[in-house]
Amino acid sequence: MNITKRIICASLFLMAFCLMPAMAKKAPNDKESDSSKTTPAAQEKKSETTAPVSADTVLVKVDDKTVTQGDLDSEINQIRLMMKNRGGSAQQFDAMLKNIKPQILAGLVVRKLIASECAREKITVTPKEIAREVTSFEATLPKKISLDDFLKQNGITRKNFERDVGEQVKIEKLLKITPSIDKEIKAYYDENKKNYEIPETVNARHILIAVDAADDKGKKKAKMKKAKDLLKQLDKGEDFAKLAKENSDCPSKAKGGSLGEFPRGNMVPAFEKAAFSLKSNEVSKVVKTEFGYHIIQNIGHNPPRTIAYDDVKGQIAFRLKSRKVQKKLESLVDKLKAKAKIEYTKEGEAFKPLARSPMGGFPMMPADGKKGPAKSDK
Repeated sequence: MNITKRIICASLFLMAFCLMPAMAKKAPNDKESDSSKTTPAAQEKKSETTAPVSADTVLVKVDDKTVTQGDLDSEINQIRLMMKNRGGSAQQFDAMLKNIKPQILAGLVVRKLIASECAREKITVTPKEIAREVTSFEATLPKKISLDDFLKQNGITRKNFERDVGEQVKIEKLLKITPSIDKEIKAYYDENKKNYEIPETVNARHILIAVDAADDKGKKKAKMKKAKDLLKQLDKGEDFAKLAKENSDCPSKAKGGSLGEFPRGNMVPAFEKAAFSLKSNEVSKVVKTEFGYHIIQNIGHNPPRTIAYDDVKGQIAFRLKSRKVQKKLESLVDKLKAKAKIEYTKEGEAFKPLARSPMGGFPMMPADGKKGPAKSDK
């Protein structure tokens, strides 16, 4: 799988995961808990458990090539790992899996078609070309994230990354893609400048003494006292990060209470008002919200700004090149599919796409979006 498609696959699946409606937790009633009754999903899961398909089982025949269950499992495991590294749970991924399997299998078929066409055209790639493309891709990453950080976050080994980059270069050669010139890149930046605007933000950390809905007045009073005592310790010069790690009820305590950089609209009103009103390095008084009692420190205040052209030039060049690839590749794949003999076996028929996927198995870039600090979970 080329690296662009792998990244986009993960992004789209994560987007789907983020947009899925929240499922309300419901205590099963006697009828629902009847062990003699199972849902179709449970029956399917039971069937898969009792009769697993072997890795060498052929799902699709593509001319003289094959796509096996092992190939499909490998892709699924890669995407599962990427989603896990980005905070998705195994349960959420499994809930999506039935719907995304056909898309993954369709992508594998496209890979076979393109690989065969590259072989027919005798297209090769050199280590120097791969290294140049790796450098180009690295330029698209935020300044604070190294390539090694990116690979680790996405569960990709350096070896596999370079292999996928090599496949990407082959596709670009096959399609005779030419890099965008500076004039094109600058024109795109000027036309889409609003997408590179970052609103006013603060970089803050906090200590939370959580209050539960079941807490009575006595417990709430004790928790407020604890928050005030911590504030007194801070006033005496105690280390904020140390106190946060030892006392905060927020997961951010692992990072000394840091919530990172965030714009307005991400936090509950009382918290936001306090965070944005503080001067740099100033510590708030105890702030009450629906979550409990907070002590907030503003680490830095950043005014609205626009990301400089030089900081996103590489990112835009990568985007424009990917658009060229997408435009040409879609037409090529249609032709390759038309003349290829593609047969789904009995085992693969269950995962055969009903209609053409928007992904189509092609490399593509996500739609343009505003660049800015990641939203806080709080």
